[in-house]
Amino acid sequence: MTVLIAGDPGIGAPPAIPAGAEIDVVGQVDTGNEAISMVLTELPDVLLLDTRILETDARAVCRRIREWAPATRVLAATEHDDEQAYTTVVAGAAGAVRRDVDNATIVAALSEVARGESVLLPRMASRLLHDLDAWAERSADPLHPPPTLTATEREVLTRIGQGVDPAMIAVTHAVTSHLVNLHAGFAVAKLHRYVLGSERIAADRRR
Repeated sequence: MTVLIAGDPGIGAPPAIPAGAEIDVVGQVDTGNEAISMVLTELPDVLLLDTRILETDARAVCRRIREWAPATRVLAATEHDDEQAYTTVVAGAAGAVRRDVDNATIVAALSEVARGESVLLPRMASRLLHDLDAWAERSADPLHPPPTLTATEREVLTRIGQGVDPAMIAVTHAVTSHLVNLHAGFAVAKLHRYVLGSERIAADRRR
C-alpha cells in the first residue's frame, strides 16, 4: 500500500507511519497544492491529510482528489471530531482519525481505507446519518434521486455515532469489523455520489 502524507510540520503534521509497517510512504508535503500535485503524479492508494493543511484547505484538496484521482482514498487527520472534520468527508474523504492515535490505530485505519472501508468518528457518523436522512425526505429529482440507506448502514452509523467501536458492533452480529467498516463505506460513497451530482447540476444551471 502506498501512502502520501500531507501536513505542515510547523503546525503539527499528521501521525507518523511507524517503521516496519507494510506501507510505502511515497512522500510528505506541507501544503494543499503540493498534495494535489503529488497525488496526480504518484497516484498513492491513500492520502493522509491534515485538516489544518495550508495554502489550499483540506476540503478543497478532498474535492480535487475526488474529481481528478478517485482511485486515491483520503483519510483526514484531525484534532477534533467537529464540523471541520466532517466537511472533509462531505468533500470526498473516506473518513478521519485523531492526530493523537497510536501507531497500530493509524496503520489499521490506512489499511481499512485502502480496502474501500470508511473510518468514522462518532459525531461524524451521527451527522452523516442526519444529512442522508434529510436529503432522503426531500422531493426526489428523477434525474438525481436522494440517497437512501439500508437497514444495516443505518445501524452501523447509529452505533458508531453512539461511540461504539466497529469491532464491538462486529462481535454483536458475529461478523468482522471489516464488514462493519465496509457498510460505513457504502454510506459515505452514497454521500459522495449525491454531493458530486448536486455540484454538477448546480454548475450546469450557472452556465
